[in-house]
Amino acid sequence: MEPKPRKRAALIGCSDDWMCRSLQSVFEEKGYTATRLGSGKQVLKLARRGGLDVVLLDERIDELPAVEVCVALRDDPLFDHATPIVITSSAHATPQSRAAAYGAGAWEYYQQPLNVDDLFVKLGTFLRARDELEVSQSQRLVDPASGLYTLFGLEQLSEQIGARAVRRHEPLACVAFSPRRADREVANDRALGAERSGFADVTNVVRVQSRKSDVIAQTGEFRLAILAPDTDAKGARLLVARLQRELDAASNKTKIPGAFRVRAGYCAVADFAAGNVDMKELVHRAESALDHVPTGGEGSSGVVSFDELPLA
Repeated sequence: MEPKPRKRAALIGCSDDWMCRSLQSVFEEKGYTATRLGSGKQVLKLARRGGLDVVLLDERIDELPAVEVCVALRDDPLFDHATPIVITSSAHATPQSRAAAYGAGAWEYYQQPLNVDDLFVKLGTFLRARDELEVSQSQRLVDPASGLYTLFGLEQLSEQIGARAVRRHEPLACVAFSPRRADREVANDRALGAERSGFADVTNVVRVQSRKSDVIAQTGEFRLAILAPDTDAKGARLLVARLQRELDAASNKTKIPGAFRVRAGYCAVADFAAGNVDMKELVHRAESALDHVPTGGEGSSGVVSFDELPLA
């Protein structure tokens, strides 16, 4: 059964309660889930969390005007810039007000009463194009920004690796890990930005230090997976220890800012041909083991084997 597609999500920022409710009703009639907020600061905070398909703002929203919200989101690395921002105005629109809205990063500018049909025709066209782009990007073998394999790339290469391991009766391991700063946890948006920057530095160290035969993929925002051919359980633990040493060395040489600890889960089979597990399950088991690593685990306590997990 095909997964049910998620509803489109709209965020509406308007200080006029009656107008805000009206706009919410319009979006809900078009099949969106709509959240309404009464101030620009509230909109700014929620919009940065992502998961939105459109942000609609009244020009004169309280606390932080729509144009200033647009500027802040346009310059914010945490905001998904593929999300259209629409500004509406109950006042007479002037060339200057339109230019200010577009210059701030607004996708469209409408005067009240809102031309509903025009807005949703444009949104439908734009969002279909965005969805097609996301599908295309999800089928890339390598992410151009990080240089790592994507999940799609991991799936494609795993078939070749698995076939070779079966022919040669070789051991095979998957190690899933999440390097985190040892000195702090992510607690706010600023720390999250620093964490992302640090994670990019860590992935570069991992890519440089890994074997040519290893396949490294980014499986989540702060997660990596390594498919390691000809590697058994002992070799998987040695791989994690080696990566930790390299991260420590890079930190001491100031190649990366701050110390990182490696939380890792792995699954390894001594003979993949006789292991009764396919590649997809091997990766899934490594990810499951990572999910059971204690958040504060360090050293050997930060590494968990799938075989160590309690039976369901």
